[in-house]
Amino acid sequence: MTDPADITIRPARRRDLTALVEFFQIAPSAQGATDHAEEAVLLSNLRNQLVAVREGEIIGTVLVVRGAGRCAAIRPPWLLDWDAELAARLLHAAAAHGRTKHGARLIQSLINPAAAQSLVPALERAGFAPLATLSYLRRAVQPEDANAAPDAAADLTWQHYSRLRHRRFAATTARTYTESLDCPGLVGLRTVNDAIDTHKHTGRFKPRCWHLVLDGDHPVGVALVNHLKGRGELVYLGVVPEARSQGLGRILLSRAIHDTAAMGLRRMGLAVDVANTPAVRLYETAGFHETHRRLAWFIPGERLDSLIGI
Repeated sequence: MTDPADITIRPARRRDLTALVEFFQIAPSAQGATDHAEEAVLLSNLRNQLVAVREGEIIGTVLVVRGAGRCAAIRPPWLLDWDAELAARLLHAAAAHGRTKHGARLIQSLINPAAAQSLVPALERAGFAPLATLSYLRRAVQPEDANAAPDAAADLTWQHYSRLRHRRFAATTARTYTESLDCPGLVGLRTVNDAIDTHKHTGRFKPRCWHLVLDGDHPVGVALVNHLKGRGELVYLGVVPEARSQGLGRILLSRAIHDTAAMGLRRMGLAVDVANTPAVRLYETAGFHETHRRLAWFIPGERLDSLIGI
């Protein structure tokens, strides 16, 4: 283990660029083999990259990715030689950077389960806590899905998103969080408008593919679909508590599949908390299959203020 007193953690500087290129040529990422695509991302974002320096040499680095809706994603650190204590220091410094410099309230890190043995102890030391195991699902979409009318009872009506309907969408979305099984640790961290801002910036925002369903005059659920990397991405689906277990999730998902096909896309994706077993069953029944998983860790709300000024 490296003596902590010999190491300084600071923001990367432009003059560090040459040293960073050399560093990435020999340093393995915490996720496994060197990923040159990730390396390019790190080098293009020096302002939000922190480096660990010992005797003038860069021995570790971590990247803070600022997101919409007061969100910051912390990439797993890179080190010349794995040291859980140094990794924890980098992760903690990155969380403080996200909170202090960007005002983030959702500070999270997504890790490959294969890297959990080395990364989890470092995350715990840095003040992170487990949020969820996320399952990433995909489904083929057929052209005829665009022609099929979404399932709906006669008394259900649809409204697509617009600025004039924002308050109704926000209020309904907030109600779907009540007793939700999907990442319940996020409740109260940010406002619903923060969450909607994040959803809007996930891929390409498609307001006519954001739908609110009403039972009579009462909004009972939302399904929000964006265009992301050539597929339709279901960025959020939720049902208000009093309308659950009545088949509305299936109806909303049918609408989302219809909207994806209407965009001319042939694939659809989403992420779901594996602890949300009703949602997992819904997606599996609709033909979605898992492609991979990630472990989501985050800074709990009660620890956020302690990061300010660090």
